[in-house]
Parts: sequence; C-alpha cells; structure tokens
Amino acid sequence: MRTVLMLAAVAALTGGLTACGAESGSSAPSTTTQHSATYSSDAPSTPQPSSAPDPGSPDASSPGATSPGAGSPGAGNPDTEAPDTPKPSTAPAPDKNGFTTVDAGKYLLDGGYYFQSPTGNIMCGILTAAPYGVGCQLGKANIISPKLPNCTDAPNRKVAAHLYQGKSELLCTSQGIFVGIPQDGSPAGGAVLNYGQSLTVNGYTCDSSSQGVRCMADGHGFAISADDQHTF
Repeated sequence: MRTVLMLAAVAALTGGLTACGAESGSSAPSTTTQHSATYSSDAPSTPQPSSAPDPGSPDASSPGATSPGAGSPGAGNPDTEAPDTPKPSTAPAPDKNGFTTVDAGKYLLDGGYYFQSPTGNIMCGILTAAPYGVGCQLGKANIISPKLPNCTDAPNRKVAAHLYQGKSELLCTSQGIFVGIPQDGSPAGGAVLNYGQSLTVNGYTCDSSSQGVRCMADGHGFAISADDQHTF
C-alpha cells in the first residue's frame, strides 16, 4: 500500500514540474540548424564592362597618350606661323676679280672722289680736273722704289703714283694733291675704301686689298703700298 502511495506521489510531482516549465518564459535551446537557400542559375552571366585600361592602348597618364599640343608638328594648328622666306640680298655682287663696287657718291668731296685704305696709310683721289686723273700717296713708306731716289718720308717728299690718259708714273709730292680735305674738319683722306671694295669714276677703277691699292684705266695703271710701288 505504501508503495502505491509513493508512486502516486512521484507521478503527481512529475506532472507539476511539467506544468511549471510550460508557463515559464524560457524554453530549451533549439538544436535545429537554419540553412539559407542557395540558388544557382544555368544561364551564363552577362560580362560587365571593365574599367581597367586596355593593354593595347596607351594609358591616359603615360607620356605618349596626350594629344599633340598647339606648337607640335602634328597639331595642325592654323595659327602656327610658317618660317620666314629668306629675302634676296640687295648688296652688289663681287666682280670677276672678287671686288664689290661701291657707291661713288659716298666719296665725293670738293669736286673730286677721295678715299683712303683701312689703315689710313694710302690716300687717293680721282680728280675730274685735268691733268690729274687718279693718284695715290703714302703716309709712310717702308720700302721706296729705286725709281724714286729723291723720295723720303719727309712731308715735302712723299711717295706717290699717278695715272692720266693712259700714262702711269711714280713721283714725289709735297702738296697732298690726292688727299681729300673734309670741310667739316674731320681727318683728311676721304672715306675708307675697305678691303675687297672697288671704286669706279670717270673710267678709272681703284681696288683696295690688304696688299695695297691698285688703280687702272684701259689696261694701264699702278699699284702702291708701303712695301711696293710699281706701274704697268
């Protein structure tokens, strides 16, 4: 009998515990695992445009990627100026002997045409009045021609040469006939006839070179320098 009562008490106790568990807010943790559904599509996916640069095309940041500038040869800029076309020279051309003829008006002085060598040691004049023709004289002679035994470097015995009407000669002079005297007080001798230049007046032509001055007309003339004086 005691055993039956004990079993009934255990059953009643068990039922009470079950009812308390149902009323409480807590429940035993669930052991069920939740799985997310994964879907795979058999259709091929459409490739999206790539933002990476094409290996075959130049990168915008690379030196060769920029377009030609306004001043570059390939720009085709209409504002780019073409190079200037060289203009033909208006300077007189040298003659067959290599001398350039100058403007005679530059040497006109008091009725004659006077010039001097670049060193100023040879002074010449082409005179329009007879009987002078063309002549030159030296400021200083290093060597005096044996044809002029009476010439020196003294002011009244200067070495000179003269050409008139086809006759050329060497002489001594004291008058400075062939030396131009400017009216403005500038040094005597006339304008400089530079080496390689030639002056022609009244049929007389005088050439200036580093070897001296040579004057002629119709195949006759003279050459004069500090080291040589002769006629031809």
